[in-house]
Amino acid sequence: MNAPFSPIFFKDPDAGLRQFDARDGYATEDELQHLIAVHPELLRGDQIDPDDPRRWLLIDREVGIPGGAGQEDRWSIDHVFVDHDAVPTLIEVKRSSDARIRREVVGQLIEYAANAKRYWPAGHLKHLCSKRLGHEPDSAVRALCGSDEAARAFWERADANLRSGNVRLIFVADRIPDELYEMAFFLNEQMTHTEVLAIEVRPYAAQGGAEAFVPHVLNATPQAREVKSNSSGRRKWTEAEFFENARQRLTPEGFEAIRKLFEFVAKSASSISWGTGAQRGSFNPKYAQMGDRSPISVFSDGTLNMNGFWMDAPYGSRLKTAARELFGITANDRNPEVVPLSTWMSKQGALQEMLAQLLATARSSMVARAEDG
Repeated sequence: MNAPFSPIFFKDPDAGLRQFDARDGYATEDELQHLIAVHPELLRGDQIDPDDPRRWLLIDREVGIPGGAGQEDRWSIDHVFVDHDAVPTLIEVKRSSDARIRREVVGQLIEYAANAKRYWPAGHLKHLCSKRLGHEPDSAVRALCGSDEAARAFWERADANLRSGNVRLIFVADRIPDELYEMAFFLNEQMTHTEVLAIEVRPYAAQGGAEAFVPHVLNATPQAREVKSNSSGRRKWTEAEFFENARQRLTPEGFEAIRKLFEFVAKSASSISWGTGAQRGSFNPKYAQMGDRSPISVFSDGTLNMNGFWMDAPYGSRLKTAARELFGITANDRNPEVVPLSTWMSKQGALQEMLAQLLATARSSMVARAEDG
């Protein structure tokens, strides 16, 4: 059972501190659908892609999807948006009180995407947008993209992205149940072309009718972004490319800190994987004794991610503790602790000692299990 949401407080210059209490969801599903259509900023494009925050153009609401070739529309998807890179984004909205949100909605949205990919004709997205706006969407696309050059061949790229499966699927609710979160998390890690996200938009209200909404993208992790394919403009980094990019981005002191950290983990890691980010590289040391996930990720801009949220016990909790004790960063259960270079560089020795202790714990556990066996 999800715990009740804590209140939020707003300081009004005239009325003083005002308390907004969590509402019990939305009165109707349409209320949340309308909110997103009118205020797409609630989709938090900055959380989806911090390097290049997503910007949105609404194609339409309640968009029909055929059940087969030559058939009439069988279903409708709550929203279809497109972002400034011409990536179609299909959104299904549910209230947490709807029992279908736990499992049924996942298969539902995947089926919608599969049929849209197969049966929407070329030019369909532009046609729908033109129909909603009442005119050709050229000016809307230029505003979305920021220039005529960036907007060139926008709809052709949108069609190509749809055909290749380079799309984004989003589940939106007032509360995302654990079952849906786990499935979205798994799919987003495993699918190399399609992004699968879960977003909570929590409603609050204060006396006098004022409302507040707190959106949060739950599973847009750096690791998930790194596995997306080159079809999204991503690349497979190499060690040489990573360090060349880091050298260009960082001061000599920052570059030296990253180089030393890499040399430290390389001595004990079972393997090191290189990221596929479009804007920056990353290295991810993996230790067989801890499983198949990386306890840390280091990016070529100097950012360090401590991945306690996805490590098995006891390593996850120890990483979270270290994030708090070493760097003063509050741990969370669904995202990594992000540590800027300026923060971890001054405590690099303590960071490396923590990693060494974590590995020693893992090795001791393996020995103990072998002896018990």
